Amino acid sequence: MSSESPSSAPSQALRWIPVRGDSMWPSLRDGDVAGVEPLSREPRLGEVVLARFDDALVLHRVCAVGEGVLSLRGDNAVGEDPPIAASRILGCVARVRRRGVELDSAWDGGPSRLGRLRAVVRGRVARWLGRGGRS
Repeated sequence: MSSESPSSAPSQALRWIPVRGDSMWPSLRDGDVAGVEPLSREPRLGEVVLARFDDALVLHRVCAVGEGVLSLRGDNAVGEDPPIAASRILGCVARVRRRGVELDSAWDGGPSRLGRLRAVVRGRVARWLGRGGRS
């Protein structure tokens, strides 16, 4: 008999998505694997979701919810992503694996001042080096 409770059993719908880049640092880090569950409801403020943009799949945090439209932002980003239809949200991050170990629910520390400062410095250095970056 298994010692796992039904609530701790892995969801059949859970999909593991590799994290690339540091736009969600420190909550999600390059090399992490995010366990994404499909949503059967509207995304909530503060949730980390998987969204399908025209050119990429993005794991970012919901920062505003309107009628059928959301604004997302990386915790380590200076600005918000372009508005996106709620129908383009594929799921919500429920679990995270880091270096092969599944983290407890405290993985989501939310945006930090250090992350925002890091984004501003990176953008300024990129502009200084002539590599673009947001204004």
